[in-house]
Amino acid sequence: MKRLLPYENLKFIKTFFLFGILIIVLSCSDSYNHSDLLDIRSFPNRQQDFSLWQLDQFFDAVQMGYILKTDDNRIVIIDGGGTRTAPILENYLKQLGGVVDMWIITHPHLDHMGALLEIVSKNSVDIRTILQITLDDSWVLKNEPDSYENFKRYSNTLKKSNISLLNAVESDVLELGEGVEITILSSRNDAIVNNAINNSSLVFKVSSKSKSVLFLGDLGPEGGDKIIGRGNLERLKADDVQMAHHGQQGVNKNFYELVQADYALWPTPEWLWENRAPGKGVASGIYKTIQVRQWMTDLHIKRNYVAGIEKTVQID
Repeated sequence: MKRLLPYENLKFIKTFFLFGILIIVLSCSDSYNHSDLLDIRSFPNRQQDFSLWQLDQFFDAVQMGYILKTDDNRIVIIDGGGTRTAPILENYLKQLGGVVDMWIITHPHLDHMGALLEIVSKNSVDIRTILQITLDDSWVLKNEPDSYENFKRYSNTLKKSNISLLNAVESDVLELGEGVEITILSSRNDAIVNNAINNSSLVFKVSSKSKSVLFLGDLGPEGGDKIIGRGNLERLKADDVQMAHHGQQGVNKNFYELVQADYALWPTPEWLWENRAPGKGVASGIYKTIQVRQWMTDLHIKRNYVAGIEKTVQID
Protein backbone atom coordinates (compact mmCIF):
# COMPACT_ATOMS: atom_id res chain seq x y z
CA MET A 1 0.00 0.00 0.00
CA LYS A 2 1.39 3.38 -1.01
CA ARG A 3 2.31 5.62 1.87
CA LEU A 4 1.04 9.21 1.58
CA LEU A 5 3.55 12.03 1.89
CA PRO A 6 2.80 14.72 4.53
CA TYR A 7 1.42 17.23 2.01
CA GLU A 8 -0.71 14.46 0.46
CA ASN A 9 -2.08 13.59 3.90
CA LEU A 10 -3.03 17.23 4.36
CA LYS A 11 -4.70 17.33 0.96
CA PHE A 12 -6.62 14.12 1.74
CA ILE A 13 -7.78 15.47 5.10
CA LYS A 14 -8.86 18.76 3.55
CA THR A 15 -10.81 16.98 0.80
CA PHE A 16 -12.47 14.65 3.33
CA PHE A 17 -13.36 17.62 5.54
CA LEU A 18 -14.92 19.58 2.67
CA PHE A 19 -16.86 16.52 1.56
CA GLY A 20 -18.18 16.08 5.08
CA ILE A 21 -19.25 19.70 5.24
CA LEU A 22 -21.08 19.31 1.92
CA ILE A 23 -22.97 16.28 3.22
CA ILE A 24 -23.98 18.19 6.36
CA VAL A 25 -25.14 21.19 4.37
CA LEU A 26 -27.19 19.05 2.02
CA SER A 27 -28.75 17.07 4.83
CA CYS A 28 -29.65 20.24 6.75
CA SER A 29 -30.81 22.27 3.78
CA ASP A 30 -34.41 23.29 3.25
CA SER A 31 -36.50 20.19 2.76
CA TYR A 32 -38.91 21.99 0.43
CA ASN A 33 -38.43 21.55 -3.29
CA HIS A 34 -38.95 24.98 -4.83
CA SER A 35 -40.00 23.37 -8.12
CA ASP A 36 -43.01 21.68 -6.54
CA LEU A 37 -46.25 22.59 -8.29
CA LEU A 38 -49.35 23.91 -6.64
CA ASP A 39 -51.97 21.16 -6.48
CA ILE A 40 -54.92 22.61 -8.39
CA ARG A 41 -58.39 21.14 -8.71
CA SER A 42 -60.41 22.59 -11.57
CA PHE A 43 -64.15 23.21 -11.61
CA PRO A 44 -65.22 23.40 -15.27
CA ASN A 45 -68.89 24.02 -14.55
CA ARG A 46 -68.39 26.63 -11.84
CA GLN A 47 -68.71 30.36 -12.54
CA GLN A 48 -68.43 33.59 -10.54
CA ASP A 49 -66.66 31.89 -7.66
CA PHE A 50 -63.17 31.37 -6.30
CA SER A 51 -60.71 28.80 -5.02
CA LEU A 52 -58.50 29.41 -2.01
CA TRP A 53 -55.19 27.80 -1.05
CA GLN A 54 -53.90 27.97 2.51
CA LEU A 55 -50.11 27.76 2.31
CA ASP A 56 -47.98 25.42 4.37
CA GLN A 57 -46.05 26.70 7.39
CA PHE A 58 -42.86 26.24 5.40
CA PHE A 59 -39.73 25.49 7.45
CA ASP A 60 -42.00 25.04 10.50
CA ALA A 61 -42.09 28.83 10.90
CA VAL A 62 -45.09 30.84 12.07
CA GLN A 63 -46.33 32.75 9.01
CA MET A 64 -49.44 33.38 6.96
CA GLY A 65 -50.09 33.04 3.25
CA TYR A 66 -53.10 32.43 1.01
CA ILE A 67 -53.59 32.29 -2.75
CA LEU A 68 -57.03 33.08 -4.17
CA LYS A 69 -57.99 32.39 -7.79
CA THR A 70 -61.29 33.58 -9.17
CA ASP A 71 -63.15 31.65 -11.84
CA ASP A 72 -62.24 34.37 -14.35
CA ASN A 73 -58.56 33.74 -13.58
CA ARG A 74 -57.75 36.71 -11.34
CA ILE A 75 -55.02 35.95 -8.83
CA VAL A 76 -55.05 37.46 -5.34
CA ILE A 77 -52.44 36.91 -2.64
CA ILE A 78 -53.16 37.46 1.03
CA ASP A 79 -49.93 38.18 2.90
CA GLY A 80 -47.75 35.38 1.47
CA GLY A 81 -45.57 34.35 4.39
CA GLY A 82 -42.02 35.02 5.54
CA THR A 83 -38.83 35.78 3.67
CA ARG A 84 -37.71 32.16 3.16
CA THR A 85 -41.07 31.27 1.63
CA ALA A 86 -40.53 33.70 -1.28
CA PRO A 87 -38.99 31.19 -3.77
CA ILE A 88 -41.79 28.69 -3.17
CA LEU A 89 -44.53 31.29 -3.53
CA GLU A 90 -42.81 32.75 -6.60
CA ASN A 91 -42.87 29.32 -8.23
CA TYR A 92 -46.57 28.89 -7.46
CA LEU A 93 -47.31 32.29 -8.98
CA LYS A 94 -45.37 31.51 -12.13
CA GLN A 95 -47.36 28.31 -12.44
CA LEU A 96 -50.52 30.44 -12.28
CA GLY A 97 -49.27 32.78 -15.01
CA GLY A 98 -46.85 35.08 -13.21
CA VAL A 99 -49.36 37.89 -12.64
CA VAL A 100 -50.88 38.96 -9.32
CA ASP A 101 -53.92 41.16 -9.82
CA MET A 102 -54.07 42.17 -6.15
CA TRP A 103 -51.71 41.47 -3.27
CA ILE A 104 -53.34 42.11 0.10
CA ILE A 105 -51.13 42.75 3.14
CA THR A 106 -52.97 42.54 6.45
CA HIS A 107 -50.15 44.23 8.38
CA PRO A 108 -46.42 44.90 7.98
CA HIS A 109 -44.87 42.16 10.13
CA LEU A 110 -42.17 40.06 8.48
CA ASP A 111 -43.99 36.72 8.82
CA HIS A 112 -46.79 38.19 6.71
CA MET A 113 -45.01 40.45 4.21
CA GLY A 114 -41.47 39.06 4.01
CA ALA A 115 -42.16 37.00 0.88
CA LEU A 116 -43.64 40.04 -0.85
CA LEU A 117 -40.50 42.11 -0.16
CA GLU A 118 -38.27 39.44 -1.72
CA ILE A 119 -40.47 39.04 -4.79
CA VAL A 120 -40.81 42.80 -5.31
CA SER A 121 -37.04 43.24 -4.94
CA LYS A 122 -36.42 40.58 -7.62
CA ASN A 123 -39.16 41.99 -9.86
CA SER A 124 -39.89 38.37 -10.76
CA VAL A 125 -43.69 38.56 -10.75
CA ASP A 126 -46.02 41.14 -12.31
CA ILE A 127 -47.90 42.62 -9.33
CA ARG A 128 -50.66 44.99 -10.43
CA THR A 129 -51.97 46.37 -7.11
CA ILE A 130 -51.11 46.11 -3.42
CA LEU A 131 -53.95 46.68 -0.96
CA GLN A 132 -52.66 47.65 2.47
CA ILE A 133 -53.16 49.69 5.59
CA THR A 134 -51.04 52.85 5.79
CA LEU A 135 -49.37 53.42 9.15
CA ASP A 136 -47.48 56.53 10.19
CA ASP A 137 -43.73 56.19 10.78
CA SER A 138 -43.88 58.08 14.06
CA TRP A 139 -46.75 55.92 15.36
CA VAL A 140 -44.87 52.68 14.64
CA LEU A 141 -41.64 54.03 16.15
CA LYS A 142 -43.41 55.11 19.32
CA ASN A 143 -45.66 52.10 19.86
CA GLU A 144 -43.67 49.20 18.38
CA PRO A 145 -40.02 50.25 18.03
CA ASP A 146 -38.78 46.65 17.62
CA SER A 147 -40.75 46.42 14.36
CA TYR A 148 -39.70 49.81 13.01
CA GLU A 149 -36.73 48.67 10.90
CA ASN A 150 -38.74 46.01 9.05
CA PHE A 151 -41.66 48.41 8.69
CA LYS A 152 -39.43 51.03 7.07
CA ARG A 153 -37.95 48.44 4.73
CA TYR A 154 -41.46 47.40 3.74
CA SER A 155 -42.60 50.98 3.24
CA ASN A 156 -39.53 52.03 1.27
CA THR A 157 -39.57 48.92 -0.94
CA LEU A 158 -43.14 49.52 -2.01
CA LYS A 159 -42.63 53.25 -2.57
CA LYS A 160 -39.68 52.55 -4.87
CA SER A 161 -41.62 49.97 -6.88
CA ASN A 162 -43.91 50.76 -9.80
CA ILE A 163 -46.77 48.89 -8.19
CA SER A 164 -50.07 50.66 -7.65
CA LEU A 165 -50.64 51.06 -3.88
CA LEU A 166 -54.21 51.12 -2.62
CA ASN A 167 -55.02 52.23 0.91
CA ALA A 168 -57.73 50.12 2.56
CA VAL A 169 -60.67 52.19 3.75
CA GLU A 170 -63.30 50.79 6.08
CA SER A 171 -66.62 49.87 4.41
CA ASP A 172 -65.11 49.93 0.91
CA VAL A 173 -66.25 47.12 -1.38
CA LEU A 174 -63.83 46.11 -4.14
CA GLU A 175 -64.22 43.65 -7.00
CA LEU A 176 -61.60 40.90 -7.05
CA GLY A 177 -63.05 39.08 -10.03
CA GLU A 178 -66.35 38.29 -11.68
CA GLY A 179 -68.82 37.60 -8.87
CA VAL A 180 -66.13 37.89 -6.16
CA GLU A 181 -65.77 40.93 -3.93
CA ILE A 182 -63.92 42.06 -0.84
CA THR A 183 -65.52 44.15 1.91
CA ILE A 184 -63.20 46.08 4.25
CA LEU A 185 -64.44 45.71 7.83
CA SER A 186 -61.57 47.35 9.71
CA SER A 187 -58.20 48.92 8.94
CA ARG A 188 -55.87 50.94 11.16
CA ASN A 189 -56.62 51.38 14.85
CA ASP A 190 -54.41 54.26 15.94
CA ALA A 191 -56.02 54.47 19.38
CA ILE A 192 -55.00 50.90 20.26
CA VAL A 193 -51.32 51.00 21.21
CA ASN A 194 -51.12 47.63 22.97
CA ASN A 195 -49.93 45.01 20.46
CA ALA A 196 -50.12 47.97 18.13
CA ILE A 197 -49.48 46.72 14.60
CA ASN A 198 -51.36 43.44 15.09
CA ASN A 199 -54.41 45.36 16.32
CA SER A 200 -54.24 47.48 13.16
CA SER A 201 -54.53 44.37 11.00
CA LEU A 202 -56.67 44.73 7.90
CA VAL A 203 -59.92 42.82 8.48
CA PHE A 204 -61.96 41.93 5.40
CA LYS A 205 -64.43 39.44 3.99
CA VAL A 206 -64.19 37.80 0.56
CA SER A 207 -67.58 36.78 -0.80
CA SER A 208 -69.04 35.02 -3.83
CA LYS A 209 -72.44 33.55 -4.59
CA SER A 210 -71.52 30.28 -2.85
CA LYS A 211 -69.26 31.16 0.07
CA SER A 212 -67.53 33.79 2.19
CA VAL A 213 -64.22 33.89 4.07
CA LEU A 214 -63.41 36.32 6.88
CA PHE A 215 -59.73 37.26 7.22
CA LEU A 216 -58.51 38.67 10.54
CA GLY A 217 -54.74 38.87 10.11
CA ASP A 218 -53.16 39.08 13.56
CA LEU A 219 -55.98 41.05 15.15
CA GLY A 220 -55.88 41.02 18.96
CA PRO A 221 -58.67 41.09 21.56
CA GLU A 222 -58.75 44.88 21.65
CA GLY A 223 -59.16 45.17 17.89
CA GLY A 224 -61.85 42.51 17.90
CA ASP A 225 -63.78 44.24 20.66
CA LYS A 226 -63.62 47.52 18.75
CA ILE A 227 -65.20 45.92 15.68
CA ILE A 228 -67.98 44.44 17.84
CA GLY A 229 -68.53 47.82 19.47
CA ARG A 230 -69.26 49.42 16.11
CA GLY A 231 -72.35 47.26 15.68
CA ASN A 232 -73.66 45.97 12.33
CA LEU A 233 -72.67 42.48 13.44
CA GLU A 234 -74.33 40.70 10.52
CA ARG A 235 -71.34 41.72 8.40
CA LEU A 236 -69.08 39.43 10.49
CA LYS A 237 -70.89 36.24 9.49
CA ALA A 238 -68.88 34.01 7.17
CA ASP A 239 -68.61 30.38 6.13
CA ASP A 240 -64.86 30.26 6.83
CA VAL A 241 -62.80 32.27 9.31
CA GLN A 242 -59.04 32.74 9.36
CA MET A 243 -57.94 32.32 12.96
CA ALA A 244 -56.61 35.59 14.33
CA HIS A 245 -52.91 35.75 15.21
CA HIS A 246 -52.35 32.14 14.13
CA GLY A 247 -54.98 30.95 16.59
CA GLN A 248 -53.27 32.22 19.71
CA GLN A 249 -53.82 35.46 21.63
CA GLY A 250 -56.04 36.83 18.90
CA VAL A 251 -59.69 37.87 19.15
CA ASN A 252 -61.89 36.59 21.97
CA LYS A 253 -64.34 33.71 21.82
CA ASN A 254 -67.37 36.01 21.56
CA PHE A 255 -65.99 37.37 18.28
CA TYR A 256 -65.90 33.87 16.76
CA GLU A 257 -69.41 33.27 18.08
CA LEU A 258 -70.63 36.20 16.00
CA VAL A 259 -68.88 34.93 12.85
CA GLN A 260 -70.78 31.61 13.04
CA ALA A 261 -68.29 29.94 10.69
CA ASP A 262 -68.41 26.29 9.68
CA TYR A 263 -64.69 26.06 8.92
CA ALA A 264 -61.62 27.45 10.68
CA LEU A 265 -58.43 28.27 8.76
CA TRP A 266 -55.33 28.03 10.93
CA PRO A 267 -52.09 29.57 9.55
CA THR A 268 -50.33 27.68 12.30
CA PRO A 269 -47.38 25.25 12.48
CA GLU A 270 -47.99 21.92 14.18
CA TRP A 271 -45.88 22.77 17.24
CA LEU A 272 -48.01 25.87 17.86
CA TRP A 273 -51.24 23.97 17.18
CA GLU A 274 -50.17 21.61 19.98
CA ASN A 275 -48.65 24.42 22.08
CA ARG A 276 -45.35 22.60 22.46
CA ALA A 277 -42.40 24.29 24.14
CA PRO A 278 -39.06 23.39 22.49
CA GLY A 279 -38.26 19.74 23.22
CA LYS A 280 -41.37 19.27 25.35
CA GLY A 281 -44.83 17.78 25.01
CA VAL A 282 -48.31 18.95 24.13
CA ALA A 283 -49.65 21.95 26.09
CA SER A 284 -46.21 22.72 27.52
CA GLY A 285 -45.89 26.13 25.83
CA ILE A 286 -47.04 29.62 26.69
CA TYR A 287 -49.64 30.07 23.95
CA LYS A 288 -53.45 29.83 23.94
CA THR A 289 -53.96 27.50 20.99
CA ILE A 290 -55.30 24.60 23.06
CA GLN A 291 -57.87 26.92 24.62
CA VAL A 292 -58.83 28.39 21.25
CA ARG A 293 -59.16 24.89 19.79
CA GLN A 294 -61.68 24.17 22.54
CA TRP A 295 -63.58 27.31 21.56
CA MET A 296 -63.91 25.94 18.04
CA THR A 297 -65.20 22.64 19.41
CA ASP A 298 -67.72 24.51 21.56
CA LEU A 299 -68.84 26.47 18.49
CA HIS A 300 -69.33 23.26 16.48
CA ILE A 301 -66.78 24.02 13.79
CA LYS A 302 -67.07 21.30 11.15
CA ARG A 303 -63.38 21.23 10.28
CA ASN A 304 -60.11 22.88 11.27
CA TYR A 305 -57.69 23.40 8.36
CA VAL A 306 -54.26 23.49 10.06
CA ALA A 307 -51.50 24.62 7.71
CA GLY A 308 -48.72 22.92 9.65
CA ILE A 309 -50.50 19.56 9.43
CA GLU A 310 -52.33 19.61 6.09
CA LYS A 311 -49.58 21.58 4.32
CA THR A 312 -50.65 23.60 1.28
CA VAL A 313 -54.30 22.74 0.69
CA GLN A 314 -57.01 23.94 -1.68
CA ILE A 315 -60.18 24.98 0.11
CA ASP A 316 -63.44 25.32 -1.85
